[in-house]
Amino acid sequence: MRYDPPFHRANGLVPALIALAALIAFPLFVDASYHRHVMILAFVFAIVAASWDLSFGYGGLFNFAHVALFAVGVYAYGILAKSLGVNPWLAVLLAGPIAMAFAALVALPALRLDGIYIILVTIAFSQLLFQVVISQSSVTGGTSGMVTLPALSIFGYRLTSDGRIGYYYAALALLVAALAFLHLVIRSRLGRAIVALKENKHYAVARGVGEARTRLLTLMASALFTGLAGGFYGSYVRVASPDIFGLGSLTLILSMLLVGGAGTLWGPVVAAVALTILSEAMAGLGPWRNVISGALIIAVMAFYPGGLWGMIQEVREASAALLSGFRARRRRGVRRAEREARLGVTERMLRTRAGLVAVADSGAPERPEGPPVLLIHGNSACKEAFLHQFAAFRGRRRLVAFDLPGHGASANADPEAHYNVPAYADVAEDVMAALGLEAPFVLGWSLGGYVALELTARNPAAFSGLAITGTSPLNIVPDDFARGYDAKSHVVLAGKQYFTGEERRRFAADATAPLSPESAFMHANIDRTDGRARAYMISRLGVTDWPRQMRMLREGAIPFTVLNGADDPFLDHAYIAGLRYGAIWRGAPQDIPEGRHAPFFNRPGAFNDSLAAFMSAAPGLRKGAPVRT
Repeated sequence: MRYDPPFHRANGLVPALIALAALIAFPLFVDASYHRHVMILAFVFAIVAASWDLSFGYGGLFNFAHVALFAVGVYAYGILAKSLGVNPWLAVLLAGPIAMAFAALVALPALRLDGIYIILVTIAFSQLLFQVVISQSSVTGGTSGMVTLPALSIFGYRLTSDGRIGYYYAALALLVAALAFLHLVIRSRLGRAIVALKENKHYAVARGVGEARTRLLTLMASALFTGLAGGFYGSYVRVASPDIFGLGSLTLILSMLLVGGAGTLWGPVVAAVALTILSEAMAGLGPWRNVISGALIIAVMAFYPGGLWGMIQEVREASAALLSGFRARRRRGVRRAEREARLGVTERMLRTRAGLVAVADSGAPERPEGPPVLLIHGNSACKEAFLHQFAAFRGRRRLVAFDLPGHGASANADPEAHYNVPAYADVAEDVMAALGLEAPFVLGWSLGGYVALELTARNPAAFSGLAITGTSPLNIVPDDFARGYDAKSHVVLAGKQYFTGEERRRFAADATAPLSPESAFMHANIDRTDGRARAYMISRLGVTDWPRQMRMLREGAIPFTVLNGADDPFLDHAYIAGLRYGAIWRGAPQDIPEGRHAPFFNRPGAFNDSLAAFMSAAPGLRKGAPVRT
């Protein structure tokens, strides 16, 4: 089953718990009523900004009526709790559904609009609500608003007592509930549809996503806790004022969303705390407070569109890269003898286009049985994965294996330039040129299989043959990626930059073998690997010339074999078997029983026999076998 962890198993759990613990402890150490007041406002605005992020950041809907929905919550509370005498707690709860109903109204004319037209419609709706509030003074208080709204209390204890500590914890609980709700929505089928419509509307609609229905549900979902926050805010400040519809409120909430980072959920929360404190500090500046907030939005959009959350992620990425680079340098020093003993050869460092690369070269045997073999390992692995092939073949053939950039003992590289399949193939060319490898066989495993396909497709005549394992050839990306792999597997982790402990164990066990003394070094490579190598490689699949690779295979331009584990948890074997191949050994892909994703490691005897037989038969395949359909 696909590994898609809930939040309590994700790598954001520990930071979230630390932040929550700090917020819980805050009023115990800071008893100043004003400081608690500022934090209560920050929590309320964080709910509104994070809810807006669902429609604006994730959905790409320029809904400028969102602050008006917050005002709806405030006035709903005032009318229910003061005018109608409804229990204040019930009035707060009803403010959410009422805001959702108004969100449905604003959604109706905007269901099939885009861009500036949604902005105009939502602004017009906001102004319409403002005029209704002003004109219905008998209900809303008109321009004077509604004052002395009922405050919340529990069994006679008013939440405003003891320096507002009750309101503080109630606001914090509401924020936690809002974030939990939004997180579940984003992870849900609706959340995937929301993002799909934003990224590629026509593709999403062609795939069955209902545009009108999704937009309606998006706006209603983003309004639920916005309305609840409005009701809670009304009970706290005890005033429902038409000023909430003004530019000041819109600018403040929008600045929280954009400065925090749209489409991040957590960014607006961080920005809400920071900007609420800043806004309160600028309270004496009058109109200049809005000017400064607007200037801040412009500056962030112009110079740092990722916002505060993007900055936090960049710091995290830089720290992780430094740590993985340190681990690589340490490996080149204290662990070198261990690696050389594992392969039985000497390791050397070569300078390539992507920086220093660690290479293991068995050298030419006294009586070579054929061309050399170049071995390319998979994602988050290392060259030592081929220890059984070195043991079996180094007396008969020259074997060369190298650590991909960002893996093993190789140095980290520029992720933008070198963490992709064509760049890895460039490194392979550099290794071949430096060692003088002529007409080698190429064996690629998993990611290394794609590197091997790219390398050989550039000049098939320069290679004696190609073998891939744990790899599904692709023609159209991303469509064939979805066909070639089992969507229920943990293959989703192949592009994840940061692993939790459980994710690391699951991915290592599926990619190689369950943890054992023999496979422990493979599991350890997960931590050494530069996480950017996984993320950037997946995100840059489109830069590879996949049709050229498939054309090479169909035309039989190179002797070819597929040696997959029969029980590979990642691959769709039917898809691989159904492709058209030219010079494929034995006329079809070969399966290694109980080989899993790394049959060369888990069943080395059977794998090596098949590989040796293929290399012996390759010269005959070069003559051209009939294309299999």
